Amino acid sequence: MSEAQQQEWRPKSSLLMITIAVMLATFVEVLNSSIANVALKTIAGSFSISDDESLWIVTLFLIASSVLLPATDWCCATFGRKKFLIFCLSIFAISAVVCGLAPNFEIMLLGRICQGLGGGCLLPLSQAILLESYPRERQGEAMAIFSTGVTIAPIIGPVLGGWLTTNYSWNYVFFVSIPFCLASIIMSAKFIEDPPYMQSRQAVKFDSFGFILLIVWISCFQVMVDNGQKNGWFDSDYICRLGFISLIAFVLFVWWELKCKNPLVDLKIFKNWNYTFGTTIITMVFGIAYGSIAILPQFLQAMLGYTSFLSGIAAAPMGFGTCLGTVWSVISEKLGLRAQIFIGIVIFSIGCYMFSNLNLAISMGNVVLPNIVLGIGMTSVIIPTTTIIFSYVAKNEMTNASALQNLVKNVGCAIGTSSVGVLVSRYSQVHQSHLVDKLTMTNPVFAEKIHVLSSNFMQMGHDFITAQQMALGNIYHQLIKQSMICAYMSAYKVYAFAVLFVLPLTFILKKYNMKQK
Repeated sequence: MSEAQQQEWRPKSSLLMITIAVMLATFVEVLNSSIANVALKTIAGSFSISDDESLWIVTLFLIASSVLLPATDWCCATFGRKKFLIFCLSIFAISAVVCGLAPNFEIMLLGRICQGLGGGCLLPLSQAILLESYPRERQGEAMAIFSTGVTIAPIIGPVLGGWLTTNYSWNYVFFVSIPFCLASIIMSAKFIEDPPYMQSRQAVKFDSFGFILLIVWISCFQVMVDNGQKNGWFDSDYICRLGFISLIAFVLFVWWELKCKNPLVDLKIFKNWNYTFGTTIITMVFGIAYGSIAILPQFLQAMLGYTSFLSGIAAAPMGFGTCLGTVWSVISEKLGLRAQIFIGIVIFSIGCYMFSNLNLAISMGNVVLPNIVLGIGMTSVIIPTTTIIFSYVAKNEMTNASALQNLVKNVGCAIGTSSVGVLVSRYSQVHQSHLVDKLTMTNPVFAEKIHVLSSNFMQMGHDFITAQQMALGNIYHQLIKQSMICAYMSAYKVYAFAVLFVLPLTFILKKYNMKQK
């Protein structure tokens, strides 16, 4: 099929119906990456397992979601994209029922694995369908819709999950996905169609060796980042072994995919430097955003005593920010997409830096504003970057390019989320060491504080020795709390400056391609 014919093809169904169908699929997959997190303690109690064991509910879902991503293009060529989309949604819905009705922990894990396998391909499928269905001049609009769904869903997840768990039971955390899946299946069957070039594609031999290497790489990597902090990272032989196996499997996977005649994924897409640089920007922003989403509830619950539901409410305004960012992307088209990306990165960095002014006396309003700024910055980067990237990707490469981008993004998000524990732990030690140096009797402020506290405790009836010990204990408790708050502030400063490293890439990106290749 000629490129001209590919360019001229348009779906027969309404773009609105197609958009709703695929966005329901996108929303439900991203929602499930975070909705179960707040219910883990409740689920652990229900199955009489430890909190560490309950983390496998999230870990196995993320592993399964990432494993099938690179095989998306092969599955579409073999079964047809429309059929494969409906199949994935069906597996996802059935697995949600299994998870919600699971009689024991083993069945729960099996259901989560199947749910991850069914949901992993939904993002690249939805993105590819939107890009191919919308006319060339409206692809920016398509990516705005897609990016909004991708960024809002993980924010809604903890809030909805906390509300369902508190007011009903943890089972509804999984059941809530089923109506979305059924609606998407019905609409996909009726309104989505495969483009002519995809209907004429011939299935190739499945790259089983590459798939095995991918499973080993992703599995070891995800388990490593999920368990690294509690095991002391590379001080642990267990984490070192996982890291070594993951690295070897990754190197072999790249080598094999480059030399294989019919690879699982076409890594040659990375020769497209626009795609590579744009994917790097998106991965960095998503990684830091997910790190921020993970670090905020920890701070609010550990330092300010928020419940999981209230901490989710405090983080929810980021969704409002993404909507504002979408509006900004539309009204600022005349600036050019590269200028939008540059401004978006700066806004995102400012939002992270605003969080570095946290203290123990803040109100929820002090959390809301930085979240809105983060949401604006995030969307202002993702939408124009995605539009530029795929304007230089041929239509018959859309599914492969989208799958690879989502795989790299998932790796970035895993690193970003695991960085929370590392940064807070390391910086709390640094700040604690720094503050301890000030707590000596040669420091008149410290000596005066001890004297005042000791006097107060003695007035309560304690003897002098006990009063002094209680005063020192009080000071130590404040020391730990202050070192932790300083650690959270430092972590956000690291995020604020880290995202600026991709700022020069905005000058390397090519301008928006008005004629898609």
